[in-house]
Amino acid sequence: MIDGMSLSTTIKVPKALRDRLAAGARSRHVTQAKVLSEALDALEERDFWTSVDQGYARLQADPQAWREYVTERDSWVEAPLTGEL
Repeated sequence: MIDGMSLSTTIKVPKALRDRLAAGARSRHVTQAKVLSEALDALEERDFWTSVDQGYARLQADPQAWREYVTERDSWVEAPLTGEL
């Protein structure tokens, strides 16, 4: 059961992939579903950070937009914490 879901289904995967999932699950003492879920989580996180990097690259390609971003970023970094004078 992953994330409270009790329903399951069957998917067709190449035998080599099935064997890799099984080996990974055995070595970590978890289910194949857990291995697959964690792999997808890692892929989604990688895709997220790739899009963040691409966004920064686009921003840096525009000197004016980059200056504005840096100015705003620095104003937040230097801002006092709530309740501080």
